[in-house]
Amino acid sequence: MNRSKRILTVCATLVIISLIFIFGAGNLNTTRNLPISTDDIIKEAYFNATSLLSYKKVACTLDDGTTGDCYELVFSSNPVEDGPYCPETIEDIGGLGTYDGKTNPGFQVLKASLFHAMESDGYDIIDDQGKIRMDDFNSGRPDPNFDYCLAAAPDNDLKLTFLIPAQPKLSETNNVIETIELVGVSLDGVPINGNPPSVVNGPPIPNATGGNIPSLDPCGGHNDPAGYYHWHFVPEVMNQVLAAHHITEVACTLIEQVATVKLMGFAKDGFPIYAYAQEPSDVDDCGGRTAKTAEYPDGIYHYIASTTRAPNVPKCLKGVAAARGFKFR
Repeated sequence: MNRSKRILTVCATLVIISLIFIFGAGNLNTTRNLPISTDDIIKEAYFNATSLLSYKKVACTLDDGTTGDCYELVFSSNPVEDGPYCPETIEDIGGLGTYDGKTNPGFQVLKASLFHAMESDGYDIIDDQGKIRMDDFNSGRPDPNFDYCLAAAPDNDLKLTFLIPAQPKLSETNNVIETIELVGVSLDGVPINGNPPSVVNGPPIPNATGGNIPSLDPCGGHNDPAGYYHWHFVPEVMNQVLAAHHITEVACTLIEQVATVKLMGFAKDGFPIYAYAQEPSDVDDCGGRTAKTAEYPDGIYHYIASTTRAPNVPKCLKGVAAARGFKFR
């Protein structure tokens, strides 16, 4: 090989190595390779003007101890219709739940087969009249000798405040979403959370015991014991999730299902969350990808709701969230 060809070969090799170093090998599975926009991502015009009470930029501290600017978003609680939840009797059909006991586990409808499975596993959730024991968190402390379908009553007078970084900052490691951990906020101002509490091990709070099953409405949301409605699913693709789990008794009719691609909210690290009618195959380990969208024509990293997994919110986040990024009063 002559000298000029050797020089061209070396140069080409260096270019390839540089591109691998900059963009990574694979589909953005490492946080350091994600492109960050130089413009603020979160715009007031994206949100539901009826439920958005306040939108402003404030100084904030992030979970890694650094400081920066965040958007402080204040919403009125419970801006969407919801229900049904727990069925009244063993003959009725309710909302949805995930059971992790030995008998007939999985994501399913709240109906006779689920409650009989719980009874088979030693839980006492059906009374002598065939009614489902229910706890709405407003009727006093329930009898600890029984188990309950949880259906918290709403409080419509709460204000929900979110702090979200104006400029997403990548973390050194993924933030794996834990049970009931806040994931982000919808454009309506509804909190988006991770998995609901487990029936077997109970909610992750001190002195709590198992045996109670949280009820979700057919769109994948319910009221927190504090009174505000929140999602455990991205509802815009809920009917696809129901179909993937062979659930035909209920359907999400209160939230319009996406026809193409729709911005539905923002993760607490500042990256958008989208619903795709057809889930892309090139998502990374957190369910994200970089692509052009109607709101971001130059392209942006964003999370995508699964159309098959239950729950279908991002399993992990790539960025750093604001410290104490959510409160209600």
